[in-house]
Amino acid sequence: MDVRSAREVAPIIGLVIVLAVAMVVLTGSTSALAAAKHSEPVPGTEVARGDVVPIVTHLGPTSFTRRGPLHVGETTLTLPTDGAPVEVWYPATKSSVAGKPEATYDIADWLPPALKKLIPAGYTLNYPSGGVRGVPVAPGRYPLVVFSHGYAGFRDQSTFLTAWLASWGFIVAAPDHFSRDLTEVLGGPTGATAKTTDVEDLEATISLMKAQDSSASSPFHGHLDTLLIGAVGHSAGGAAVEALAAIDSRVTTFIGLAGATVGSFGQTKSGPGSIVPHQPGMLMSGTSDHVVSDVSMIAAYGRMQNPKRLILLRGAGHLVFADLCEIGSSQGGLLSVAAVLHVPVPASLVPLASDGCSPPDLAPPLAWPVIRQAVTAQLRHAFGFDASTAGLAGLGTAYPRVVAASRVSPGR
Repeated sequence: MDVRSAREVAPIIGLVIVLAVAMVVLTGSTSALAAAKHSEPVPGTEVARGDVVPIVTHLGPTSFTRRGPLHVGETTLTLPTDGAPVEVWYPATKSSVAGKPEATYDIADWLPPALKKLIPAGYTLNYPSGGVRGVPVAPGRYPLVVFSHGYAGFRDQSTFLTAWLASWGFIVAAPDHFSRDLTEVLGGPTGATAKTTDVEDLEATISLMKAQDSSASSPFHGHLDTLLIGAVGHSAGGAAVEALAAIDSRVTTFIGLAGATVGSFGQTKSGPGSIVPHQPGMLMSGTSDHVVSDVSMIAAYGRMQNPKRLILLRGAGHLVFADLCEIGSSQGGLLSVAAVLHVPVPASLVPLASDGCSPPDLAPPLAWPVIRQAVTAQLRHAFGFDASTAGLAGLGTAYPRVVAASRVSPGR
């Protein structure tokens, strides 16, 4: 190339370089704007420690008795270990759920095939599960909460609480425990060739959600704060989450609802059920629970390490922490429905289907506000979103007909 040609080409090369640089800058700016848009919090929330957190201006004992500012999405995943379904409730935006129906569940889905045949064609016993299917996760990152159902229970059994937590900025994952869910207890096949323990199911659920967070093809990609993990469980599930906390340092806090390990029915001679967790924990119990007595829950509280909290619900039975008393309530309750449909219920399961559902026991919906309040407040405080424990203080005064006692032993 001669000097003249070089001089003629030089401006062209320079222009190409300028355009290339401009494109890089423009592309970078566009990406930054897209990222900023993706991270914009939903109205009524703020970003704290990298997570989207609902704003509470005046924290108190009733702050979480109303729905949070986030709407709720719902989906079903599968554990890779044994194929068990995992129900997931997550924060969603108002616009994404607008005009879409709320999801439901039918308890008959957990009946063994032989018992399903007894149900008339077209008969359903649907109950709202609290979320909307097929909607994206709201922008931002959220802590993970795993939920463990009770003996003869199922993953959707406590949607009054699990869906509620999602509205307050948590992603909640609840597996079916094939070792003790309703299908297994009634003698039906669960689809698992080798039963895993409930603690193993919860560990697998945490690993599943971490994988979902890391996978670019997952709707949960980048939406999970896997450094903040809460574990909540009912009855046998309460014992399971305490045992999980004892052996899994990923768990930040545990909450046992009518269930515990050391000092209560879940204590074992060895293994996770024999170890007192070091993490902060909270126990709740009904004073009229004839399945897991409040006396045993008080004993379990006494064995826990500080900081710890115990809340007793006045006149509440075992199922105050589940939807079950409300399912089929207009038809006399689950046992009455089972009798009409000629579905046999083993005598050993009658208390698990009815304890706390009838007078003089406290009607479960009357206790749900304080349960939602206490669980949400415990999680937020343990995660560091609320420095104060004001959300857990004064519960007896705020709910005099529901809270019989509240005990707390502060930090070490």
